Amino acid sequence: MRNILPALLGIVVLAGCSRGEPGRPDDAVIRGIHYVGIVVSDIERSAGFYRQIADLASVENGELHHHPVIDTLVDRTGARASTKLLRSSNAQLRLMQFENPSAAAKAAPQMQVYGPGIAHLCFQVNRETRSYQRFLEAGGTPIGDREMAQINPMNPVYYAYGRDFDQAIIEIEHVDIEALELDTPPKNDYRIRHISLATPDIDRATKFYSHLLQEENPRRVGNWFPVSGDEVDKVSGLPGSELKFAWFQVRNLELEIIQYTSHPTELADTPRPVDANGYNMIVFDVTDLNAASKRFIAAGGTVVVEEKPMDGGKILFGRDLDGNLLGFQQLPDSSALSSQNFAGNGT
Repeated sequence: MRNILPALLGIVVLAGCSRGEPGRPDDAVIRGIHYVGIVVSDIERSAGFYRQIADLASVENGELHHHPVIDTLVDRTGARASTKLLRSSNAQLRLMQFENPSAAAKAAPQMQVYGPGIAHLCFQVNRETRSYQRFLEAGGTPIGDREMAQINPMNPVYYAYGRDFDQAIIEIEHVDIEALELDTPPKNDYRIRHISLATPDIDRATKFYSHLLQEENPRRVGNWFPVSGDEVDKVSGLPGSELKFAWFQVRNLELEIIQYTSHPTELADTPRPVDANGYNMIVFDVTDLNAASKRFIAAGGTVVVEEKPMDGGKILFGRDLDGNLLGFQQLPDSSALSSQNFAGNGT
């Protein structure tokens, strides 16, 4: 079965990684994703790294100090973090470097490809950019095979997982645009494809996000036969990998839910510290914080920071059923952080 599945499922996997799909209908409450947060040990080094591999542009620098939201999230007073906002054609990454991170943050283990938690960020690029080769040249470390894997020889997409300087996991997808023979090629060579949540229970997580995002029928792959095969193992670095997927399009950025049925994921007793290296939050763009909060709670989420001012707007934070930290923020469209900066979903 593992020899047959790559050829059979490569088509649907590519569908889950295609460019320029229309996405879900507009939501009157949750309009998109402002940014994904990532904690780094050297903000300038990391900014240079991501600029080199994915052509991200530095948009705004900032500092969070004695901020009631951050102090609550890290559970101490007077926390200080430098921030740098990096922008792709469709989405944003907010680097955070904490001064004197907590002992728990320093002791936090590196994220595994099977989680649990915010597992990886996916960059989808034109193969001609040589983004993966530049990732290696910049000091990135491959997780599986050093050479990129093509899940299905009939589909011109090549995959690799790797780690940055702080061991955060990156997925790079090279797309042979010419081989796709599209009537209208993408306008951009680079985009952030998705942010991925690794879960021990994809059905439970999908039900939660279906309610939160008002998307009843997200794309699913692997329900009947988990995705597997030698080429999949080359990407994950895990022999015998078997995976299930679900995808939600949140206007400008896709949310991927992934479960490794071959490598059971166990939730930690306490959530990963917010100041630990790696991805720490996903911040949604909302029009009505009260409505977003009600929907989030009805889905089963837990509010951990009630509405407070932040970044020129107002925000609340909560955790989903697996403990992932989600922000819901109301910002002016003119804000550098706003998801409304991206026309046409960055296609």
